[in-house]
Amino acid sequence: MGCWKWFNSVLKEAGVQITKENKNAVEQVIHGYIGEQASYGRCSADWRQARKEINESPEMRKELIEKLKAVV
Repeated sequence: MGCWKWFNSVLKEAGVQITKENKNAVEQVIHGYIGEQASYGRCSADWRQARKEINESPEMRKELIEKLKAVV
């Protein structure tokens, strides 16, 4: 399963449709964002927990959406 499947609501809000062409780039953005936030102690490195934390934090959700919009 691609990591992006955990973030369907964020992808929808960002207007991102997963395609063969952008799948890897989307995964890199999500991996990078979670890794960065986990290193700052803002969220868990565990994907299930990170998804919940990002969905519950308007600031983190907005940051991830902006990063995803830049990819497509």
